[in-house]
Amino acid sequence: MKNIILVSPKLGIGGIQRALTNIANWFAENDFQVTFISCKNEEVFYDLDKRVEVIVPSKKHPGKGGNIVSHYLYIIKFLRKEFKKHSAENIISFGDTFNPLVLIAGLRLKKKIHISDRTSPDYKFKSYVKILKKNTYPLSTTFIAQTTRAAKWNEEKFGKKLNIKTIPNPARKVQVQDIGKKNIVLYVGRFAWEKAPDRLIKSFAKLENRQGFKLRMCGDGPLLAKMQQLAIDLKIADEVEFLGRVNNVDFHLSEASIYVLPSVLEGFPNALCEAMSAGLPSICFDTIPFEDLGIPNEDFLVAEENSKNNLEFCIQKLIDSKEVRTKIGNSALKINDTLDNDIICQKFADLIAP
Repeated sequence: MKNIILVSPKLGIGGIQRALTNIANWFAENDFQVTFISCKNEEVFYDLDKRVEVIVPSKKHPGKGGNIVSHYLYIIKFLRKEFKKHSAENIISFGDTFNPLVLIAGLRLKKKIHISDRTSPDYKFKSYVKILKKNTYPLSTTFIAQTTRAAKWNEEKFGKKLNIKTIPNPARKVQVQDIGKKNIVLYVGRFAWEKAPDRLIKSFAKLENRQGFKLRMCGDGPLLAKMQQLAIDLKIADEVEFLGRVNNVDFHLSEASIYVLPSVLEGFPNALCEAMSAGLPSICFDTIPFEDLGIPNEDFLVAEENSKNNLEFCIQKLIDSKEVRTKIGNSALKINDTLDNDIICQKFADLIAP
């Protein structure tokens, strides 16, 4: 049986964990012996195939006030011990901060280590992370870029020191429910600075004619209370729903008529992919890597970061025309074929093929 080790920063909720869990399940279903190593001891959030062996460190994370250097040294020793114990030749690791630790742990072990950054390449990391990446990434067997934009950025930064392959995330196929569309502009995501929920709220408030549309915002995070107050200040509190964290995302994607991703940064816009998978006419900004998802103005709309009022123009365009919404939403469904789970996961299998 073929063996594979997957390394994740943790096991709880998050984009990295969801992606790696999905890959682990696919490998298990395709007769791989899968070892899933987490760098943090916590419960598994996403459904993981029972055939996947899960390994966690015994030592808890020290928290914000703890000695992070000492903890990272412990994680390196923990990973190295597990790498030695398992016969798998190939290791796949996701996570900008933990990839260097995985590479250090694997030194001189004759393992092929394939790493993937999951954050936007222009994210402002702390200086120690930048130094670690600069000195350890050339040790990797493969650097897996999520997007062509990320691949180009790393080519310019590392030159020929990295063996770069581009593998996007698969688009999760949304279970669309036949519940009828409502006049809803939908947001799904964390309330954090990089997701920029404020500019969606501000743009919604500026619309000349909302035609009965309401803004529904699903998610929580550090900016939630501030965004609730912003809606009050802009006198649109009655037209904005804040639902907090939701478990039935597919229901909201089925019921909404428009989806907006206002993010400033995205490693890979998974939420946008899900909206497109549901056939929702969607809008994003040109600051995120949209190029691999489809054709702008055909499969989705792209608002220009430096163009005044461009987001509200895009929203108004979709509100004003059901025909345009239907046309773009139907075209967006192509993503279910181009980013099909089996196709994308097979790319990872091809990567580690002998």
